[in-house]
Amino acid sequence: MAKKKEVEGIMGFFGVNKPLFVERELTGDNIERFVDREELLARFKSAIQFKKTCAITGKEGSGKSSFLLKLMAEMKRAMYCDYLQFSFPSNEFDKSRLHFLRAILHSILYLIDRNDALLALFDKDQIAFEKKRLEYSITIENQVRKQANVDGEISGGIKNDFFKMMLPFDVAGKVATSRSKEEGKGETIDYPVHNENTLYESITKISQELMNPIVLFIDELDKIGRFPLETPEWDRELIKILELSREIMANDKLIMVFSLQDELYQKLLKAKQGKEGGSVIGLINYFKRLGGFDWEFAKSAVIQSLKVSGYPGAIGDLFEKGVLEIVLDVVKGNPRLFMTYLSELCIEAYQDNQHIIALDLLKEYLFELFEEEMTEDRWQELLKKAA
Repeated sequence: MAKKKEVEGIMGFFGVNKPLFVERELTGDNIERFVDREELLARFKSAIQFKKTCAITGKEGSGKSSFLLKLMAEMKRAMYCDYLQFSFPSNEFDKSRLHFLRAILHSILYLIDRNDALLALFDKDQIAFEKKRLEYSITIENQVRKQANVDGEISGGIKNDFFKMMLPFDVAGKVATSRSKEEGKGETIDYPVHNENTLYESITKISQELMNPIVLFIDELDKIGRFPLETPEWDRELIKILELSREIMANDKLIMVFSLQDELYQKLLKAKQGKEGGSVIGLINYFKRLGGFDWEFAKSAVIQSLKVSGYPGAIGDLFEKGVLEIVLDVVKGNPRLFMTYLSELCIEAYQDNQHIIALDLLKEYLFELFEEEMTEDRWQELLKKAA
């Protein structure tokens, strides 16, 4: 990963005003680099308009996050939308539904609070109360979690005194009642701590007041601490969340669009909902799989990236013939890896003072990257395929 000063140097070297290639999901202005998914976007937009729960599936690096962000940008013209990344808490599988419901309520309140048209549908005091209650519930749980972390280090009365000092809002000794009192303007306001049931009730009550549905684009649901789930618990936990999303959508005012890894999708196909013959994937009304880059798709993505970056030349001015084809072959069509390799090749060219990424530079890069795996015979094979 190039540092900021080096990135600026590379941009000046190639005569561009934005980075040539982006290695992460296409957010913000970089959404302009999105190409060649128009038919799929249209299908998802139609499914959302019919109020279906949707999912885009694909391998790691296939562009799922970019697709969600592009789809949200398109849907924002007609509907209220929010994007959230949700991954399972690393040591709290038993609280996955609680965390998920919190994330959903937070997104709903965020949208309402920042949109005058939505806010006008509600009593502002009600929304303020819900925000405070959610914040307070999270604060209490954080404090309880901290206490659990020191249980093994502090004992007896010292532990209890320490816990009292940690609790905010002067609630020491009142945790059992799960309530906080806030004094202001001569009034006392109670904030009951949320559990799964009360979160669900709040989500249902608020969403029923909406004139039009809210669309939530939910990314990284199949990860734990931002890493793919590899433990057996995740089948069970994800099933819970998918079932929960169906329950929440019973009022027809919340539409959810998920991104799911291929590995997860395959497991879901085999999993059972608990009913004879019922597949868990049936909880998602509409789903499609993202494929990787083929040559035409990859070429279009490169051309679009060069255009957005402000590159003054054509694709052939930056890449010697055969370079892009070989990179695409090596990464097996993986979009993120493809862009990562091109970005790193630009760094190599900059450091070697070369304005064109030649086959010799690519060869040196691949031999260093793959070491023993990249042989002269393998290189000749790649050259032959690219010719």
